[in-house]
Amino acid sequence: MFYNFIVERRKYNQVTNYSTAVWVYKMLASQIIIGVCFLAVVVLLFTDKLNRAIASLTAAVITYFVLVFIEKKGFDVIVELLFGTLDDQFVNLHSLILIVGMMFIVQISDEAGLFQFLGVLAIKLSKGKPIRLMTIMAIVSVIFSALINNILTVMVLIPLTITISRMLNIDPTPYIITEAIMVNIGGTFFSISSIPNILIVTESGISFNEFFVNVGLFSLLIAGVTIGFFIFLYRQELREPRRRMVANLEEFNVWNFVPNRKLLYASMSSLVVLIILLVSINSPIITPDVIALSIAMLLTIFSTFFGVKPKEIMRKFDVELLLYLLGIFVIAGGLEIVGVIDVIGNALKGLGSNNPIFQLILIIWIGAFLSALIDNIPITKVLLPIVGIMSSGNSYYYYALAFGANWGDNLTPLGDNILVFNIAEQNNRPIKIKTFWKLGFATSILQLILVTIFFTFYSKQTYLVGLILLIVLIATVGIVFIFSKYGNDKIKSYLNKWINKFRSLIIS
Repeated sequence: MFYNFIVERRKYNQVTNYSTAVWVYKMLASQIIIGVCFLAVVVLLFTDKLNRAIASLTAAVITYFVLVFIEKKGFDVIVELLFGTLDDQFVNLHSLILIVGMMFIVQISDEAGLFQFLGVLAIKLSKGKPIRLMTIMAIVSVIFSALINNILTVMVLIPLTITISRMLNIDPTPYIITEAIMVNIGGTFFSISSIPNILIVTESGISFNEFFVNVGLFSLLIAGVTIGFFIFLYRQELREPRRRMVANLEEFNVWNFVPNRKLLYASMSSLVVLIILLVSINSPIITPDVIALSIAMLLTIFSTFFGVKPKEIMRKFDVELLLYLLGIFVIAGGLEIVGVIDVIGNALKGLGSNNPIFQLILIIWIGAFLSALIDNIPITKVLLPIVGIMSSGNSYYYYALAFGANWGDNLTPLGDNILVFNIAEQNNRPIKIKTFWKLGFATSILQLILVTIFFTFYSKQTYLVGLILLIVLIATVGIVFIFSKYGNDKIKSYLNKWINKFRSLIIS
């Protein structure tokens, strides 16, 4: 009897080991196939060899087949991946509704000429003064990108800037580059300012107010520092336009850009009401996406009385973006189901040595450099569950991801910045990629260093380190400024020589 027991036990172990081996092989096969799909989408986005929506949807279809035939999932898995589940409060569906609502509001505001009107009005306020003009355009870029998407901001402001530069007979390159870089800072002002932000807050449950207090206010400070950095770099290159040119600008009628004033006021009021409601309402039933869509529908109905057809509005929707997002949702969800996200998340958690500050800094810089090479939307979607593993419910990890994913976009002249080059070239004002690359990289590194110092204040253990770094940074800038202005001739000459070398290295 004991012998029979041993034989049966061995058979059981063999069957169990065989089943375990088959399960492991299937899991590895799933991880490899879906991982390759994600990498293929990344490569195609980087090389621009295939439309991004087609690339992500094709990879999503392959992911679905892997989950059905290898992982033995049912059809309902595609619904869960596209829209989310009850457990995660249908996070993907909330993101899509919010994006669609913002698309309606932005498109109608654009039809009303709101952004062109505000842009020209801001330029007129500069009265042709180059430093004032750069400051105003940088501020306008930040405000526009905080309320609408970066692409539309660039499409509105770049042609407008080139037109004004022709009127004033000045070089538009410094202003264009400044605007292109500043839009990504505006993208971190509000939770609705960029798609990565929308994905982050819907996944984490962070409220509009929480996001603004912890991310938006610091972004406001960094916007001021960045504008000062641009003025420091370009102050000698910006030249005064002729008085006659300034007179032409002052005679420019801003209302020429407004086809209907009532619709302009309505779209402006909609954006103001949207911000007020997002700030004041924090309800699991009346969520930000419902608020945005409700205002969008009211504005759409109102706009029909002024000849704006809903079909024309929807025809201008970025459908490619929505399809691209759906594909990314499926791929990212597939990576999570087969365990790839857990592996990466635990590895990064181990790499951070369970030190919260080091982990936060890791998220900032990894998110930034990945976003510099790849579109920040798939990077955000893939990093979100990884951040969830590392954070254990700590919201600061999500704030770190928001900074990295948005600000890393300027480290290279890829992504949305390609549109800047295309618009400038179409208007016969081409910009060299090398010129943008040097300035964008230097500015982004400065911003990332400052946000890294900001996060050292999060922990008592590193608070003193952050304070010392901040004091050293401020003291260095202050000493250089004082000696370059009020030092003796020899010191002033020496410092100005190195300052000019630094400036020419970045903007030459």
